Amino acid sequence: MKKRIYHRFPLDNLDFTQKYHFWDDLPFIVKSLAGMNNKTGSFEMKNSNNQTLKAKRNIAVDIAESNVDFKQLTPNNLSSILKDIEYNGILDFKISLLYSYLGKNLNKIPTKGDTFLVRSDLNGGILTLQVHKIDGPGHTTCGEIADTIIDEICKGHSN
Repeated sequence: MKKRIYHRFPLDNLDFTQKYHFWDDLPFIVKSLAGMNNKTGSFEMKNSNNQTLKAKRNIAVDIAESNVDFKQLTPNNLSSILKDIEYNGILDFKISLLYSYLGKNLNKIPTKGDTFLVRSDLNGGILTLQVHKIDGPGHTTCGEIADTIIDEICKGHSN
């Protein structure tokens, strides 16, 4: 099994921790997060002039690779990644949100995004999600990241 625990994941001062009852396995979580990759959504954010803008966010999901780096997690590379995922244990992910909005001339204007580290620890039917923001302006909270992951897992169960 490849090591999928990021060596620089913070052990103290985490931004968000939540436990959930969970009756599936880590491969299911990996499949759910692969399905999140490249999804988009709309939201409102404030710019530097305190104006409210209608913006878009695009999600990029990476999985820890050999303890020191991350590899993009997509439906296309999912089968090769799932080969070394055990049913219980710890997996680390990096979730990057890319933000953009339309300018006055309807041109797409990218803005600085948010980046999060996510640790999923599955043990004895309890899933613990730990989320830590590592970069960005904070247009999305760590709790919203955890909620999005749980929503995707629930959608996977209903399909």
